[in-house]
Amino acid sequence: MEILNSASMSEADRLTIQETGIPSAVLMENAAAAVFDYISSLEIPKDRIAIAAGSGNNGGDGFALARRLANAGCIVDVFVCQPEKLKGDAKLNYDILLKFPVSVIELEDEAPLFDSYDITVDAIFGTGFKGEVTGFYAELIESINETSNFVLSIDIPSGLSGSSHNVNGICVDADATVTFCRPKIPHCMYPAKKFCGEVAVTDISIPDFNVEAVADRLYLVTEALLPRLSKRETDSHKGTYGHAVIAGGSAGKTGAAVMASISCSAAGAGLVTCMIPAGLNYTAEVGALEIMSFPVGIEDHFKAEGAEEAADFLEGKSALAIGPGIGRKDGTGAFVREILSKSTLPAVIDADGLYHLDKETLQTLKGHAVLTPHIGEFARMTGLSVEEVQADRLNLARTFAAQYGIVLVLKSADTIIATPERMTFINISGSPALAKGGSGDCLTGLITGFISQGYEPAEAAVLGCYILGAAARRASEGSSERSVMTTDVINEIGAVIGELED
Repeated sequence: MEILNSASMSEADRLTIQETGIPSAVLMENAAAAVFDYISSLEIPKDRIAIAAGSGNNGGDGFALARRLANAGCIVDVFVCQPEKLKGDAKLNYDILLKFPVSVIELEDEAPLFDSYDITVDAIFGTGFKGEVTGFYAELIESINETSNFVLSIDIPSGLSGSSHNVNGICVDADATVTFCRPKIPHCMYPAKKFCGEVAVTDISIPDFNVEAVADRLYLVTEALLPRLSKRETDSHKGTYGHAVIAGGSAGKTGAAVMASISCSAAGAGLVTCMIPAGLNYTAEVGALEIMSFPVGIEDHFKAEGAEEAADFLEGKSALAIGPGIGRKDGTGAFVREILSKSTLPAVIDADGLYHLDKETLQTLKGHAVLTPHIGEFARMTGLSVEEVQADRLNLARTFAAQYGIVLVLKSADTIIATPERMTFINISGSPALAKGGSGDCLTGLITGFISQGYEPAEAAVLGCYILGAAARRASEGSSERSVMTTDVINEIGAVIGELED
């Protein structure tokens, strides 16, 4: 599903009205009908409803909604801001509303209280809002947030921008948002997303071909978007599904490499070898009976001297992951860089594997690497502060992936998967259960496992991110998210994949 910003949504509206010929008033009526249907589906009291309406088209949606609610027998009070500024379809629906048995109150200098209403509908500002809410509107939003029993925003919580995930000052804190046609950036990315509540994406008759004409190659990862996962052929064998190598581990962090290896096998790789410092090989041997090991060197961490031996072992393999638990001891960086410069395998680079990357090595990865940093790691890689990355992470991720010709998986609650071609995906399938050590190792293993089976790096990244999140949700069922272990998540991978296979 495409994710739109305010400009692309506005252009889709324009094409629908001017080129396709669907009148704007019809779109507004359809929007009101969609919100009405959502309210009707809520299993909460809805006898008394307040609508706070602005003077733009978002307010117009609210006026059209008020008519429908009144016809359904609801007691509706509409609080309108600056009605003298109404024009077009908003003015049309306002004038019609005045003929209905609905109380319309013009707001001037005092924000009402909303505690006597079952639902407060926010129809103040739409997706085109920019800047920061001030003055009376800020007081109105504060009252909505502090005194409402249930808040439903039309299209977007007022005060958020349809083109940004950032929150500038006060905004409506909605329990639910009904948006139209496609989700927008703030519906999918934090911190704005947490103010949207449950998001319902509804159809108001904007044709798909108009959306496709304006979309910016930004997609929300849903089950329908995932690459096809076919059931295994009955005459296949382990060689059919590739041989993946997970290179990682150091003293105190061997479990990271083992968990990545197990996850790689759970993703379906035919063979998985955990490449491990020789001094830690016993841990890898007993950590997972299904996984082979390849000990390198004689110590408890990788050193440059072992790179040639390791590179020779990679010949004929299908995919490489490097980084889980690999550490930062002397010599490890040289080992990582040497392996990556010598190997032509598609590579997934994570954790301290990223720490050891330099720009020269990064340039050699073009076309066959997936990098999986979290926000802090990406900040170090780009030379920016964490705050700078958070504020512009979508654009930064897209630019970085295109610049270096790699797939970038920027991990967070709204993980961004950016390709060299600037096709970008946002995955929100996860849960707070993943806020625990080992989750990234699990993701690395999943992505590597899918690459080993022949999926393109971007496809593998999308699959891995979605499946990890879905497995975490399953692991949380009947348990506290804080108590879920990464091994619990790994144990749910098979069930999730089973649901996705056709």
